[in-house]
Amino acid sequence: MRKRNSHRFELTVLGSSSATPSKKRFPSSQLLNIQEQLFLIDCGESTQMRLFQQKIQWTQLSHILITHLHGDHLYGLPGLLNTMGLYQLPNSITLIGPVGLKEYTETILRLSHSHLSYELRIIELDHLTSGKIEIDEELFIEHFPLDHRVPCIGYCFRYASTRLNLKKEILDQNPMTFSEIRSVKRGENITTKMGSKVLAQDALETRILKKSFAYCSDTQYSESIIPFIKDVDLLYHETTYKNDLIDKAVEMRHSTTSQAATIALKANAKKLLTGHYSSRYSDIEELVDECKAIFPDTIMGIEGVTVKL
Repeated sequence: MRKRNSHRFELTVLGSSSATPSKKRFPSSQLLNIQEQLFLIDCGESTQMRLFQQKIQWTQLSHILITHLHGDHLYGLPGLLNTMGLYQLPNSITLIGPVGLKEYTETILRLSHSHLSYELRIIELDHLTSGKIEIDEELFIEHFPLDHRVPCIGYCFRYASTRLNLKKEILDQNPMTFSEIRSVKRGENITTKMGSKVLAQDALETRILKKSFAYCSDTQYSESIIPFIKDVDLLYHETTYKNDLIDKAVEMRHSTTSQAATIALKANAKKLLTGHYSSRYSDIEELVDECKAIFPDTIMGIEGVTVKL
């Protein structure tokens, strides 16, 4: 259950490698925590082991989103679903991804004689169109096409929460205890221990808290995604190759570092997170430096990195 008094919105990188894992990097997977509700994005091999290492509470996981059906993005899914079935989850899991995901998942579970102890809901999306998935009154996920060799989908999480905050000038004029502040925020009129009278209607102001994260996995350079990721607080965009391999990127329909940074710049993103590195690179710093030359606020996306917004 989401804790409504929490403001947590943070992303943790579980896997940052491309198709071939390396000694220190795992296939694609990231975990987004929005007020203690967990969203797993892509599920490459070793994802469940990475979740164990991060000490994730299985009961908080509510949605798994898959971008496309290449193995480095979903071969960890059957094992994860089966393991969660051993924990007697009280909640259902919603699995979202391109057409074919339902057949893939149900076939493996059937052939492996897996019996899940929770409800698994599967939503298949048309990779050629965009749309919105309403999670609740504060959060929706927008999906949109990416340009890869197979049907591929990008996701943008947009969260907006209305909060009643105590006006700073009221607090400066009327020192209050934490208990008194909580009472005012509940809409109660109080008399402080110092003898001041504080009316809730005068002391509170409405604040809209907005946070956003866009996940653009395997895709070649395409400005068509910009309207869907405009002004996001954090953009993850694959950076498979350095700039000198742009011909390889075009051939494989992936992106280079500079291309990802250019998208971040044109989309007016606040931060760029790199990832999906080719196994040919042992020094990731070089890729990040190429991004920073165009988009300075670039974060190196490697296993265990957590970005808090």
